[in-house]
Amino acid sequence: MSLENTFSSLLQKSRLPENFVGGVMGIKLPTKPTYGKLSKQRFSRVHPGEEYKFPIYVVEDKESGEEYLATPEMAHHLGRMAQPKILRLAVDNAGTPKIIAQPIIDQSARTTLWTTTMLDAIERAETEWVRIESNMDSQQYFVIVAANDLGEPTWPNQSMDKLIEAVFLGRVIAQEDHPLIQQLQGRL
Repeated sequence: MSLENTFSSLLQKSRLPENFVGGVMGIKLPTKPTYGKLSKQRFSRVHPGEEYKFPIYVVEDKESGEEYLATPEMAHHLGRMAQPKILRLAVDNAGTPKIIAQPIIDQSARTTLWTTTMLDAIERAETEWVRIESNMDSQQYFVIVAANDLGEPTWPNQSMDKLIEAVFLGRVIAQEDHPLIQQLQGRL
């Protein structure tokens, strides 16, 4: 049998049957959530329940592109890098979960249009499908509401603690010897 005939035979054996419906039978595991802002391309909803609101310090290391969580005891070591936020659960219209950081308005500080329009988007997303677009000229987000009813969101079954753990495992600043604190203090 020639090599060409052998390959042709193998190829025919590999053809999927006409009744193939896709995928391997099994149990679909939950989709791991991502972290970020509401999407600029997909419409999203934000879970309105208090059990899906988690106030915490979020630290953005702009040099490395990493995001961390910090305990309140470590926040003073991080200075302005540690920003109080409320972690919220969002899902897009494809069903992908995302942890987003809702700004907490500091009454003593100046509030920007970026912050207020993001808060508006998150509030609207509790009841409507929305997406956001950055508008650099006006220094704010445009909030776009879906033209059609996209139905009810499919929320993940995991608790907020489990969702946050899936995103930030290994990225919590809880001790003074954390490399980022050491770097900021000139000890590294």
